[in-house]
Amino acid sequence: MKQTATLTLALTLALVLGACATQTSEPYKPLAEAQAKLPQSSPECLAKKIKAGDPLPASAIPEATLQKRQSGWVAMRYDLAAGKPLNIEIVASQPAGLYDAPALEHAARYRDPAGTTVRGCVMSIEVKF
Repeated sequence: MKQTATLTLALTLALVLGACATQTSEPYKPLAEAQAKLPQSSPECLAKKIKAGDPLPASAIPEATLQKRQSGWVAMRYDLAAGKPLNIEIVASQPAGLYDAPALEHAARYRDPAGTTVRGCVMSIEVKF
């Protein structure tokens, strides 16, 4: 009886831990395919014709993430005040979370040369392998 209870507990624990370790992720969808469903920049931001930022350099991506050689993208919404980004937030990414931190850090360093003040801009950064 005691062995049966121990075996049942061990099997239950293995199933629970296995379920937690299993990641369910949707198949990768390139940015070009997802673009239509992403939020768009505000009319105010579009009217200002904000210069696009530089691509995300490989040096900004942690080595462990680079070794995965996984393509991905991050879409962010932000405001500009005197050309400096504020209120940066991730609105979508795929694979979720993989490039979020490096993309946020990269976006925070962006500077609009015209010193524009505008709200509701959206920028996307794509990493391709």
